[in-house]
Amino acid sequence: MKNPTIDNLQIFNSANAVIIPYIKRCDLESGIAVIASPLEEYTLDCFKAVKSITDCMEQLHFSIELLSGYRTSTSPDSMNRHDHIVFAIENYYLRITSVYDRSLRLINILYNLGLPERDCKNSTIVKNTHIKGSNIEISLKALDKFTNKFRQFRNSVAHNETYSESDKLNTIASYYFLEDQGATEIIKFKHLYKTETDKYIKDKKAEFKAYLVELEGLIVDFLNAVNTKYLSMKDKFI
Repeated sequence: MKNPTIDNLQIFNSANAVIIPYIKRCDLESGIAVIASPLEEYTLDCFKAVKSITDCMEQLHFSIELLSGYRTSTSPDSMNRHDHIVFAIENYYLRITSVYDRSLRLINILYNLGLPERDCKNSTIVKNTHIKGSNIEISLKALDKFTNKFRQFRNSVAHNETYSESDKLNTIASYYFLEDQGATEIIKFKHLYKTETDKYIKDKKAEFKAYLVELEGLIVDFLNAVNTKYLSMKDKFI
């Protein structure tokens, strides 16, 4: 279940105060382009960067629900249940670390640093003289510390290694591999492995939801700090 606080952050109200009047000026039917003012262009860029973070948070919820969303298929190319679990877990780890990367890119836009996306990293963003000592720096460091513990998993996935974390998951993998191979002698264990797999998924969902609650709190603090900075930057356009 999504956290409604994320969708009702003050940064969206602040951005909408600029974006909505701009959209009202746009007449899409006429085909005549409406040139955005510097403030509108800046706000649109900030809004898209913020939305990329909140979208990623929403996708994390989907990744958790995906864990228990397996449906059997008669297609010979379909995933087995273990493959489906691994897909959902890998998706979760890729996205939970992506939140921090997207946060760095947002700060690049917010402060008008003008860095290429590939150069948006701790050394260029968090340690930037404009950011040091601010609430933004404090929030980014907290986010970095939180997401850092997942980077080992993320990096193994990114480098084409199959996710594996425990003997239990490896045992589940072995069973479903043998089932795919048509090993009839394991049929008698089907109920046992279904029960074990259900328990693994239940525990993993509880673990991932707890992580997500913690991350959401950090993101709320971060985006509230972003809103304060946006309002001060906005004044420079007026």
